[in-house]
Amino acid sequence: MPEEYFLIIAIFYLSCNPKFKKSGEFFMSKNRYRHHKNNKLKKYYWGGFFSLLLGIFLVVYLHHPQNMTKPITDASLSNTIEPKDKVSASIEQTLVEKNFSGTALVFKDGKIILNKAYGWQDQGKKIKNSLSTQYCIGSVQKGQTAYLIMQAIKAGKLSFTQKLSDFYPEIPNSENISIKDMLNMSSGLRINEKKVEALNTTDTKKILAETVRSATVAPTTNYSYQPVNYVLLAGVLEQLYQTNYQKLYQKNIIEAFGLKETSFYSVKNSQQALSYNSSTAGLVYASTSASSYADELGTGNIFMSAEDLYHYYQSLFDEIHLTTSERTQLWAPYTGETYASGIYNQKNKYYSHGVKARFETFVNFSKDGKDGIILLSNVRSQKNNYSSLSDQLYKKVVAQ
Repeated sequence: MPEEYFLIIAIFYLSCNPKFKKSGEFFMSKNRYRHHKNNKLKKYYWGGFFSLLLGIFLVVYLHHPQNMTKPITDASLSNTIEPKDKVSASIEQTLVEKNFSGTALVFKDGKIILNKAYGWQDQGKKIKNSLSTQYCIGSVQKGQTAYLIMQAIKAGKLSFTQKLSDFYPEIPNSENISIKDMLNMSSGLRINEKKVEALNTTDTKKILAETVRSATVAPTTNYSYQPVNYVLLAGVLEQLYQTNYQKLYQKNIIEAFGLKETSFYSVKNSQQALSYNSSTAGLVYASTSASSYADELGTGNIFMSAEDLYHYYQSLFDEIHLTTSERTQLWAPYTGETYASGIYNQKNKYYSHGVKARFETFVNFSKDGKDGIILLSNVRSQKNNYSSLSDQLYKKVVAQ
């Protein structure tokens, strides 16, 4: 129960309690009080009534939107938002010309200007993509694993400078690899991913064990995009919290952020889209095994709707879960590099990108988080380069 409601109860109790008769006297003159000396109890209840009204007023005031921090959202976010200006109309025209399949969410000055789904969620069953359709976000999930690491740092369980050897001493050179090195993919860690794939299992304990067993270290520690860093960071989190990554993600991201359309891969989840290759003959579906998704522990096995992904990022900018200082620390790359914690920290924007099993996700947003575009697609096309498309559309958002 919010603390303001306890305030109402306390005010009402004190006002009605005969031991606090002054509360009744406060609302009437002394002469009237003496004249109705035998009706004290009635006066106390009148005092309580007016105090209760005062308490309700305070709660309404405190809960007024201008007096509380909340994510930048649109009242109609859960509904399709058609283009209503030149910018959004131009963006939609480009998406249609490129035969985009997925969900596009565009925001400018903190307001959603386009939120619309295109193409098929399941072509065989003739189910169209909708705003509630979930797409695998691939490596964009690395940023969320990094967020969980930051929460562990805030809780005093971990530090950026702590060494990997505290958790996996058997990994070569782990005594010289810091948590920050892994977040920034400058650790030198490598792995033969085929060894993990050969397990053909969804057992994350076995996947972690093989990852640790197969890990090697390159002679250079310059930036190199290696997912093994985030698989091991997921393992670090499991050791710190003595629970599996999936439960940790459920509690600290899905529940903490109030996400409604976010889940791990499940063949039974009807909201998760199927993914396709684009060919001259049309869309070609190819199934992906559950073990293939499980191999992406902490790095790329989450499905989200565009709205949930938008809400996740806006919550970070609104200091609901991290302060600006904490977010800046988390997203800070090493000198001469741009990657940190699932984010490419570019000159005038932040960028995140994920690819998994023909799904592709693009996130571009301004340094203040007020302008941006999110594209979630379930069709992989060599002809239509969605990476350049995302950049092109973002430039339209910030150009005016």
